[in-house]
Amino acid sequence: MPGFPTFDHWFPPDQPPERRPAPVYALRHPSEDDLAALHGRLEDWVDEAGAAGPGRAWTRHVAGTSWLAEAEPEGRPLGVLLGFASPDHPEEAVIQRIAVDPEFRRRGIGRALVERFTLERAQAGATRMTAACRPDDRLALAFFGSLGFAPNAGPGSRKLYGVPAFESWDGPGEDRVLLERQISP
Repeated sequence: MPGFPTFDHWFPPDQPPERRPAPVYALRHPSEDDLAALHGRLEDWVDEAGAAGPGRAWTRHVAGTSWLAEAEPEGRPLGVLLGFASPDHPEEAVIQRIAVDPEFRRRGIGRALVERFTLERAQAGATRMTAACRPDDRLALAFFGSLGFAPNAGPGSRKLYGVPAFESWDGPGEDRVLLERQISP
């Protein structure tokens, strides 16, 4: 029948999202003031409720091991990785938080932040990277999985949402998947 909507009208074929190139950006260690200024932006960048950045005292001590991606030449923040070397386990480098401006996701910025952090921590003697996320956070699990991280399925873990996780790891009801990746210096 002419003019009648087709099946594709109601159910358009799946098409991959348009891939635009990342803007020109530079990676650098943020200053304490950069991280304090990013606090409000992190609330917008993360899907998790109540997942704003850590307090200023915390950022004061991790700015030198964290990384900031910013557009050049205007200096607009595009992404941040908050990470540190474990003081109790010197072989372990910990990604505390990674966030990329939603407008610039899927353009390699998050990967670049993790790889720069990994390289620097490996040069400092770390042999293992760790990160944690909620077991229902499929985007984070896919992102870390694409970078070679695997869930820790050791003692105390059990499958939650189909992935090995630790119940109440970060407090009552705060289950976490502990992700690990070996690195070489």
